[in-house]
Amino acid sequence: MPAASCPRGRPHMPTYFRSYCSSSAGNCLALWTRDSSILIDCGVRTLRDTRALLQQHRARRGDLHGVLVTHSHGDHVSKAALRVLGEEEVVLHCHRDVARQLRDRHENLADTGVILQAFPDGSFTMGDFRVSAFALPHAPGIPTFGFAIRAGHGSDRRKIVVCTDFNDFSGVLPHLEDADFVFVEANHDIGLLRRHPNPNSRYHLNNVKTAWLLAHAVRDGRRPPNRVVLGHLSEERNTAELALDEVRRVFTIQRQAVAFRLQAAPRHEPSRTMKVV
Repeated sequence: MPAASCPRGRPHMPTYFRSYCSSSAGNCLALWTRDSSILIDCGVRTLRDTRALLQQHRARRGDLHGVLVTHSHGDHVSKAALRVLGEEEVVLHCHRDVARQLRDRHENLADTGVILQAFPDGSFTMGDFRVSAFALPHAPGIPTFGFAIRAGHGSDRRKIVVCTDFNDFSGVLPHLEDADFVFVEANHDIGLLRRHPNPNSRYHLNNVKTAWLLAHAVRDGRRPPNRVVLGHLSEERNTAELALDEVRRVFTIQRQAVAFRLQAAPRHEPSRTMKVV
């Protein structure tokens, strides 16, 4: 292998992503390298399904270095997942306020053996991943966080940004700078929301806002990401086609090229594996 692709003799270390599920009913994402893997949220509803997911993940991706938790809502960390993760001694990394809410919401949490590790204000390491958390504006009284995750070395170094469950993107823009891979919420279509009202939708990013967030990020950044995945699509109030078309529409208005791979994550099924490039 050429020396330029392996600075200081480091081996080539690609990073991979997969969404196991992404919807208002449950969310679980995975990142891994050859030597490390992490989950982002584990909102799987049943004990059986949680055990099956972890077994499948470990069989194919090796040791699990922990779960990053965005916030305390059950579609992101379920009661079943807390029990199974406790049984298997998997560490949950979350903000101290999220840990406090989980303890308050689940009275017998200590009995499950679950390990809640409050992450520091700065960046921290999980296996091959360097993680920085940033606050997101979500529902009142629900501390919520996105993550900027770095992996790899030298020419293999990649930045992955994951942000869902928020309703104002102004504070998110700086974190998208120089991202190679973006997983972002596109929760609902405004027209479908009018037909199927839901007061909780105000705490989530609609397709139009998601499209403008991406347009601003590309306009203001030095380079676009290589891939954008839209996630957390509402069951009744969105479709993949509507979300993707809105991004393309806004980029056309701005006379910007969609110079990245664009797709939507399946709601209930795993996505295909994607290499972060």
